[in-house]
Amino acid sequence: MRRAFVVAAVLLFAACASNKNADQGFLAEVGSLSKEQVMERGDALAAKKKWDDARKYYSFLADSFPNDPAGRRAALKVADTFYAAQDPESLTEAQLRYRDFANRFPNDPNRAYALLMLGKVSYSQRKGPQRDLTPVREAADNLKQLVQLFPNSPYTKEGRELLAECLEDLAQHEYQIAKHYANIGAWQGARQRLDYLLANYPDTAAAKAAAPLIETVEEQFRGPTAPPPTPAPPKKSADQH
Repeated sequence: MRRAFVVAAVLLFAACASNKNADQGFLAEVGSLSKEQVMERGDALAAKKKWDDARKYYSFLADSFPNDPAGRRAALKVADTFYAAQDPESLTEAQLRYRDFANRFPNDPNRAYALLMLGKVSYSQRKGPQRDLTPVREAADNLKQLVQLFPNSPYTKEGRELLAECLEDLAQHEYQIAKHYANIGAWQGARQRLDYLLANYPDTAAAKAAAPLIETVEEQFRGPTAPPPTPAPPKKSADQH
């Protein structure tokens, strides 16, 4: 037992020493490079999908030069390495970092990119129109900011396209609930959902598909149509008596 403990302690010490030497070697390396060269090292590793290694170079720039344009770009690239991994934990970390950038640097031109990526991260976590739509609503909110605040950004076209998908999902949700209410005869609930659909998502395919259902629901509130009145017979003139 004692021997096993000693062996474990030696291995831990060796690992710590190795990590310390690696960190010192990394700092010595980046200390001899310009900001542009550090970025290039990170980009080269990211191109090979070595996300953890690339993140070290980006993080060095982001932490060392937080208010420098290079440092800000690197902060976004750190988030990109997490987004590229695509596992749930990495997506959560990417979301936090994109949001932090968008909040900290409201006037930075790269905020448009951060908003687009926030929308993409949230939308990637959706579970379908019949499930919790919180990720879709979060995506739509960020994409609306992108479209409104940065109409001429190179990222806005993609943002508009993704926003249209978000709105379609939200509209489809309202349409499906309205159909459910109609199927069980809950006409007031169906009408409220359809009114909300038309008010908030009028240009969606779901709104167009809802037209027949809208007519059906409105008929329930109009009630039966009364038959036209029977015309009175013509009066006889005095000559006919």
